[in-house]
Amino acid sequence: MPDEQERREKLCVIYDADCALCTGAVRQLAAVRGARAELRFVPLQALEAGTAAGPDLPALTRLDPAALRAQLHVVQRDGAVFAGAEAVVRIMRELPGWRLLSWLYRVPGLNGAADAAYRYVARRRYDWFGKADEGCASGACALHRRDDTSPPQPSSTREMEER
Repeated sequence: MPDEQERREKLCVIYDADCALCTGAVRQLAAVRGARAELRFVPLQALEAGTAAGPDLPALTRLDPAALRAQLHVVQRDGAVFAGAEAVVRIMRELPGWRLLSWLYRVPGLNGAADAAYRYVARRRYDWFGKADEGCASGACALHRRDDTSPPQPSSTREMEER
C-alpha cells in the first residue's frame, strides 16, 4: 500500500530563472509549508541546456520552448499541462490559505481577466522587475531596515543644509 508521500500529487513548475519576479515567487513558494502537493521547480534554462534531471523529463522536453519562455507552466504527474494564470491557479489549489481563492478562476469572466492580466505582466516582467542576474538576486545588497529609534539620515547635501 503506497504511503502518503507516494500518494501526494507532484507538480513540476517550469519557470524563467532569468526573471527576478519568477525567481522571487519560486523562493516564496519553496518556503511554504503544508502544501498538499510536492512542488518541483525546474528552470526552463535547465531544460534548454539539457541539465534538468528527473523521471518526468521526457514529458517536459516536448513542451514548446517559446511558450515556456512566455509564461509559467505546471505539469502534473498525469501529464496535464497548465500555463499562465491557469498554472498559478493550479499551484494555489495546493497551498494552504490560497485554496479558497483558486475557485474564483472558475467564475465566468474572471478567468479571462486573470489570463489577460497575467499576459500583460509577463510581457513586461523584465522591464518592471529586472533580470535575476542584475543587481542583487541573492538579496545580499538589499537595504537593511533602519532602527526606528535612529533619526533618518539625509540623502543629499541640500537636506544636510536644511538641518
